[in-house]
Amino acid sequence: MNIQVGSKVRSFDFDHHRDVTGEEAFYVEGEVVDIREWAGCERYVILIEKQVFAGKEQDSHVGTLTHPPVNGLLNIVTGGKTDGVELL
Repeated sequence: MNIQVGSKVRSFDFDHHRDVTGEEAFYVEGEVVDIREWAGCERYVILIEKQVFAGKEQDSHVGTLTHPPVNGLLNIVTGGKTDGVELL
């Protein structure tokens, strides 16, 4: 998965939920506008174009930025690797 500036992506809010429909769907979609160090690690900077909360489309964060960690970093909570962002 080669995510770079200009990529259209989906970023999931929770590691354990990857649903895109139904009550367990929590994610945003948008364009990666930058990749930079922030809050101690490399992060994607995503301009949010679509927001889904509990399976329903919302607009409270559309037009704002989100900063999920770059895929492949050590996740100190789960012990695995970060992988919450996927190409669309």
